[in-house]
Amino acid sequence: MTANDDDRIAYLSGEHADALSAEDRADLDELRALLRAPAAWAEPDPGLEDRVVAAIAAEAGAPERAAETGSPEKAAETGAPERAAETGAPPRAAAPVRKRRRLIWLRPAYALGAAALAAAAAVVIVVSVGSSGPSALHFAMVLNGTSLAPGAHGNASLTKTTAGWRIQLDATGLPRVANGRYYQAWLKNARGILVPVGTFNEPDHITLWAGVPATSFPTLTVTLQQANGNPASSGKRVLVGTIRSGG
Repeated sequence: MTANDDDRIAYLSGEHADALSAEDRADLDELRALLRAPAAWAEPDPGLEDRVVAAIAAEAGAPERAAETGSPEKAAETGAPERAAETGAPPRAAAPVRKRRRLIWLRPAYALGAAALAAAAAVVIVVSVGSSGPSALHFAMVLNGTSLAPGAHGNASLTKTTAGWRIQLDATGLPRVANGRYYQAWLKNARGILVPVGTFNEPDHITLWAGVPATSFPTLTVTLQQANGNPASSGKRVLVGTIRSGG
């Protein structure tokens, strides 16, 4: 014969239920004793809610107190008898203490989860910025002297920026020129089209700028020019180089 809820309700009401096992009757006897306790039916103190809220707020700092004492459980239980005495809660109110202890351990877990999420977001932001921006192209070249300047040599780096291509030029073996003479740098494509990228008197740590892509104009030449009103290349090349990737 199997016991059901009706048998259990009847037993709690004082009736005899043959279908109940000895273990079921023992559990129901304990429940009956708890229900008969006056504290189970007492009206809560009007200030109980405020004290509960205050207790939760106070326990927000319990992990720090636990770290100081070296015992999280001891910190969670500190002051529990006094709070029970204030609220008039029966001894079985130990269960809420266990709940509060679990809350104390869960808070660091939540904090760790939030920190991990922030780190992930940071990672997502960095990746998004890097992938959405223009590719950072950088090239380098070796410059060699021509028959007009056989002892000249140097190097140059070309970097793509939002303003254009920045060219860093440094060479030796070319004398300083002035008094209407100057050096002119050019970028040249495969068709021989020249684009001027700047003038200077001596190629010592020179910064030049190009408005055309170095990927399409891979050759850099330097010519010796005369300020005679003709902006075209003189054809007197003194340095020549072609970009190579990397650098």
